[in-house]
Amino acid sequence: MHTYFPTFWPNGPNVDHSAATVHLSELLPAVGTTTAAYFERSDRVQVGETIRLIWNPPVSDLNGWSEQPSEIALSYLLIAIVVSDASAPIRTARDPRFLHEGKQTLALEILSCERLLTVLKASPAGSGDWRLLEIGGEQGVHLAWDEVSWCGKATVEGLIYLTANTRNETSLALLLAPDGDEIMGLFSLHIDPGGSEFGFGRRRLTADEKRSVQRALDRAHLLHDTQPAYLVTGDT
Repeated sequence: MHTYFPTFWPNGPNVDHSAATVHLSELLPAVGTTTAAYFERSDRVQVGETIRLIWNPPVSDLNGWSEQPSEIALSYLLIAIVVSDASAPIRTARDPRFLHEGKQTLALEILSCERLLTVLKASPAGSGDWRLLEIGGEQGVHLAWDEVSWCGKATVEGLIYLTANTRNETSLALLLAPDGDEIMGLFSLHIDPGGSEFGFGRRRLTADEKRSVQRALDRAHLLHDTQPAYLVTGDT
C-alpha cells in the first residue's frame, strides 16, 4: 500500500481559523465520510487505489512538524479509497493560492483513522522492513543522513523526533525510541526531488545507521512550537 503526505488538507469554509481555538473533531476527516486533499501531480495517485495517508493539524500541515512538533501527537494515519478527481474545494482565507496551483485534487473515502503515535508505539519489534536510504557520490555510497546541513529535534510522548535537510534538496525525518544502548526506529521519511519514501514499523537501526543518526542527534537544534496551542481535543 502506497503512503502519501498530501500537499494540503482543505478544511472547508465552516472552520473559523481566526478563532483562538478550534476543535480537532471539526478538522479531522471522519471514517465513512468523503473528503478532499491536494497532491503533487508527480505522486501519480490512481482513482480506485486504496492508500495510506498522514493527516496533520493546520500549522504543521502548512509549515511541517518542525514548526509545531507537539502536533506530531495530534497527527493521524488514515486509510482511504481514492474515489475520483475532485473539483477544487471552496477556498478559505487560510488557503494560500500557491497550495492549489498545479496540484491534483482527489476525493477520498475514509476507511480508517488512527492516531499516528498510537499505531507506531504499538508496532512490535522487527515489524519494520525499511532502511535509511543510501545515495551515491564522488566518495562512494553513503547514507543520506551523512549529508545533513541542518537538523533539529524534539521529544514528543517519549519519542524523539529528528528532522534534517541536506544541500541536495533532501528532507529527512525520523521518529525514534531509545532502547538502552540501541536506537529503535519507528518511522522514517525521505523526500527529495525524485519523490518520497516512507518507513513504518519498529526496527533496530544498524551500526552504520546508528552512527549517522547519533551524529545528527548530537548536533541537532532543539525545536519548539512556534505558535500557541489552539487545538481542543476534548468535549469542552
